[in-house]
Formats: sequence, structure tokens, C-alpha cells
Amino acid sequence: MGSREQVRGQYQLDAYDKRILALLEEDARRSNSDIARVVGLSPATIGERIARLRDVGVITGFAVKMDPARLGFPLAAFVEFEPSSRYDDDSVRTVANHPAVRGCYKVTGRSLLMLLVRVRDSEELNAALVDFNRFGQTHTSVILTSELDERPWFKDDWGDPMEALLRRTQQV
Repeated sequence: MGSREQVRGQYQLDAYDKRILALLEEDARRSNSDIARVVGLSPATIGERIARLRDVGVITGFAVKMDPARLGFPLAAFVEFEPSSRYDDDSVRTVANHPAVRGCYKVTGRSLLMLLVRVRDSEELNAALVDFNRFGQTHTSVILTSELDERPWFKDDWGDPMEALLRRTQQV
């Protein structure tokens, strides 16, 4: 399969693939002709490469990113959830499917789940925690700021998210 064969389940990306992915991370709606201009390949070749990246599962989809605060959900928290019983699938399913839960991760340690919760205010956060506590224990950390919400995989210069955090910490 040449230079892009799969090694241990990973697709081997070349420099063109990485540049294409970096451009798509910036703007997934970018046209093939625009990508071709930047990368130095033809639009048809760009289309073929993107199709191949989708076929092998590197690109799993294209999404619209929204600002939760502008949608009315400015308060975010990480909630560790430890169910009363690890064998109570219905309780775990109920908590994971709660409308305030925007992300759910099964984790190691004493908690079973790490939940990303988005709510309108502290009153709504409290109500969600009351709901969760019917099925187990919670440990909550409210997110004050997000210095690095989702680090780009292929962008060369994505900045230093900690610079802003450290500057804010020194001002306090």
C-alpha cells in the first residue's frame, strides 16, 4: 500500500494529508480548490485524498461547532459520577442521558463516569446534581475558563493556552 499503509491500526499520514487535515480543522467547509491552492495539489487530488481519509476512518465526519454560552448554557462543570451499584445499568443510562450532560466518559478510578455538564445557571446545576445523586455520588468541579477546549491535531502554531491562564492567575 505504499507510504500510507496501516501500521497497528493507524493510518500513516504523509505531509500533504497533514496539511489538508490542518486546513479542515480550521474550517471544515473550506473548498477543495482553496485547499488545493494552499497545499499545491489539484482540486481533484484533494477530493481523492479527503475521500480516502474518510474511507480509512481518519475523518469521521464534519460538524458545526456552537458556542454553548450563546445558546443559553454559560455554566459548565465536570462531574465525576460513582453509581450506587456498578451493576445498575438503568441508573447509569439515566444519568448519562440527562439533558444537561453534553459529554460522557467511562473512566478508571473510584468514579465510573466523567460527565461534562452544561447548564444555564447554578440553580440548574444543583437540580442536575440532585437528579444524579438519586443514583450515586457526585464530585463536581465548575469550569471557570477554558484555555484549551479542543487542541488541534495538525495546526503547527496553535498558540500557548497556558499563557492566558498564567496571566489571569498572576492578576488574582
